[in-house]
Amino acid sequence: MSELWPEILAEFRRLGLRLDDSPYQAFAAGPGGAERFLESLRRLQPGVTWRDVFPDMPSHWIPGRPETWTHPYRPLGDFDYHEPPAGPAVHIYWPEGREDSPLEGFVALAIGAGWPIYGAGLVEELRSHAREFNAHVVLERGTDEDTFGEFLLWIERQPGVEIAVITRPVDEPFHE
Repeated sequence: MSELWPEILAEFRRLGLRLDDSPYQAFAAGPGGAERFLESLRRLQPGVTWRDVFPDMPSHWIPGRPETWTHPYRPLGDFDYHEPPAGPAVHIYWPEGREDSPLEGFVALAIGAGWPIYGAGLVEELRSHAREFNAHVVLERGTDEDTFGEFLLWIERQPGVEIAVITRPVDEPFHE
């Protein structure tokens, strides 16, 4: 979490925006993102809407109505469900650079520990020259919040692997 988070929250209050109404909970990705986001908020005047803050918000999203915050479904790869409903997914990576993919061993370890793994695959377009492997791990349909949360904690305890982002939360809604 950015050290600028308190200032960002203060800007939301100044602008009259309720965080619970925002369809976005991550506001400042990438280097310098928090600073740029805070600067953009400071240029706005009270009375703005979340659409003013996020002009690229899909037209069918209604702030304050999470049931409208849907995305078209696209499988993460051949290892994912081909149509919804789909299981939750997490993007993991091995930052230390390796010669061979650690994914197969990781999945075997996870299945051996009893996690409901549906599939996993490398994110080939993120392969760097340093051999940093990135992958999506998809859990089975019907995986509940508690199980997914425990799985994320389990990943955090595994040496050499890190969570990049939750790719797909439990029960994410999709539209046609």
